[in-house]
Order: sequence, then C-alpha cells, then structure tokens
Amino acid sequence: MKYSEWRLLNDSERKSLGWHRHPRIKTVTLFTIAFIIIFVIVIFGISKNSTVHLNRKPTAQEAFNIAKVFVKDHLKQPSTAVFPNHTFKQAIDTAKNNYQIQSVVKALNISGKMVKSDWIVNMHYIGGDWSDKSSWQTDAVNISPEN
Repeated sequence: MKYSEWRLLNDSERKSLGWHRHPRIKTVTLFTIAFIIIFVIVIFGISKNSTVHLNRKPTAQEAFNIAKVFVKDHLKQPSTAVFPNHTFKQAIDTAKNNYQIQSVVKALNISGKMVKSDWIVNMHYIGGDWSDKSSWQTDAVNISPEN
C-alpha cells in the first residue's frame, strides 16, 4: 500500500488493515533487518581476525619480552633469571626493523651466587608473530659480567 492510499483511509480502516500494511513500517522493517545483518557480519568478521598482531611492527615492550628470551638462552642457569618488569632502554629503527634493547638480569652463576648483569640485545624483526623466536634475527647478545 502506498502512503498516499494510507492517508485516505479512516481510522477504522487503518486498524482493520494491521500494522504490517503501513508503508512506513515496511520501510523501517527492511532497513532494520538490513542493518542487523550488516552489523552481525561486521562483528563476526572482526572476531575472526585473530591475526591482527601479525600485520604490525612490534612495540618496545614486545621487543623487550622477546629479548629476555634471547638473554635466557645465553645464561648458564636460565631458570633462575629475574628481569625487571618494565625497566629497559630501547633504540628502535622501525624503517629498518632494528631493535636494540638494554636492561639488567639477576641470575645464579656457576658457583651459585646471585649476580646482577647488564645486557644488550641487538636484533632484527623479519616478520610474523613477534612472540615467535623465528620471527627475529639476533645480531648480538652481550651480557656483562658474563654468568
């Protein structure tokens, strides 16, 4: 039914036709259904995209986390390593994907003494998941004094 025809009906005729015959109701209903469908598609599309972190360069904190893994690989007793949570220095060149991370570690040495050591890791991000060691190439891992 067209809106011009709807306007010509009296109140009793409008009530007898029912709400679904009203021209504005049809339009609103169609747009509402279309909006809901588009909204659901967008939400499912976003929730399925679990690889968002693969398409960006690692942050300084992420580089620090992976650098700790490389430092542990060079320690005599890596299970005893204690790193500061957020205390580190970084020099990052995002154009070349070069990362230099500096911090300290406390770990047991061979004689069983807890030693605090400064370390510097120079590494290059080659792509992929930042938390995967194979996504990084280490240029140098310097720990002083050596444990």
